[in-house]
Amino acid sequence: MRLFILFFSFISVISVNAQRNCTAIINSAMPVISSQSNSMSPEKIITIPVVVHVVYNNAVENISEAQIISQITSLNADFTKSNNDFSKVPSVFAKLAANTSIRFELAKTDPMGKSTTGIIRKKSTRMMWTDDDKIKYQANGGSTTWDAKSYLNIWVCNTVPGLTGYASFPGADRAVDGIVIRYDAFGTVGKVLAPFNLGRTLTHEVGHWMGLKHLWGDQQCGDDGIGDTPKQRNGNSGTPVFPKTDGKRSSMLNSKALAPAWNNNMEPEILTVNTRDIVVYPNPVQSGNIKLLVNTNLGSNGKNYAIISSNGQIVKTGHLLEMEEDINVQSLAPGIYQIRLTDIASNSSTKFVKQ
Repeated sequence: MRLFILFFSFISVISVNAQRNCTAIINSAMPVISSQSNSMSPEKIITIPVVVHVVYNNAVENISEAQIISQITSLNADFTKSNNDFSKVPSVFAKLAANTSIRFELAKTDPMGKSTTGIIRKKSTRMMWTDDDKIKYQANGGSTTWDAKSYLNIWVCNTVPGLTGYASFPGADRAVDGIVIRYDAFGTVGKVLAPFNLGRTLTHEVGHWMGLKHLWGDQQCGDDGIGDTPKQRNGNSGTPVFPKTDGKRSSMLNSKALAPAWNNNMEPEILTVNTRDIVVYPNPVQSGNIKLLVNTNLGSNGKNYAIISSNGQIVKTGHLLEMEEDINVQSLAPGIYQIRLTDIASNSSTKFVKQ
C-alpha cells in the first residue's frame, strides 16, 4: 500500500533519466525539470493515521503533547509544500517540488475501535535504545506496534549517541513497521535541540518508510532509483552551501531530500570528542561518588549523560541540570569507563577508572 501511495504522490515529479553520471554537474537535471508538472487534484488527499509511542525513562524524555503536535504540523507542511522556508530551495529543485496531497494526523480511534489521542506513553526501565527494534515490543520495556496496515507507528525515545532516528522500509514485518526518532530531534518546540528543531528528521524517515533510499543509494556513487535527482557520491554532513562540489562534481545541498518538500536536515556529523568540557574527580575512584564538572552550557533543559564500560555497554545514564553534580558509581565493577554527554549537539566525554 505504501508503495502505491508513494507512486501516486510522486508521479508528477518523477522522470526517468537512466544515463546519469556520478560526475555530472547539477545543471544536467534542468532539461528534465522544465517538462514536469507539479499540479495534483486537491480532492485526492490521502490521510495517514499516526500513533506516537513516547517511551521514556525520565521526565525529560516524556515529551509534551505540544511537542508532538508541532512535529505533525511540520511534517504536514513539508508534504504539502507549505513549509515557511520553501523559498530557500534552489531554483533547479523548486520546480520539481509538489504538494503530495498526503496528510498525517494523530489517530482518533485505536485498533479496538475506542477513542484515542493517538499518543501512547510508556515508562521504561531501559535508559537508551539502539536500532535493534526492541523498543517495538512491550516485553522489552518498549511499546507494542499498532496494526501497521492502519497506522504509521512512531516511537519517540532516548537513542544511543549518533542515532537520531531510523525507519522500516515497505515490506517489513508488521510487528516492527514504523519509525523511531530521538526525543530531542522530534518536533519544533519543547525538549527539541538545534539544529534538529525543524522537524525534518521525521520528514527524512517518512521518506524511507515510503520506500525512498538515500540519494547515493547507500553505496559509493550509487543511485536512489529516482530520475529527477542527480547522482551523488555519498552523503553530506553539516550545513554545506549549494552547490557543494569537490572540483569534479556538484552535490545536492541536502543529503536528506527524501520527501517532495525541501528537507534541510543533514546527517549527524562525526564529531571529534572534546575531553576538555568534562572533568571527573576523584579519578581513579574506589567507592561512593564521582564529581562531574561540565564546562559547557547545559541550556534550560539540561543534558543527558551516559557511563559506558570498556566493552561498549551502557551501565548508567542520568540527566544533568547543574554544571557540578555528584554521580554514584558504587555499584560499578572495577574497570575503565567513559562518561559522555549524549544529547545530539554534544561531543564531550572523558574517562575514569573505578578501582
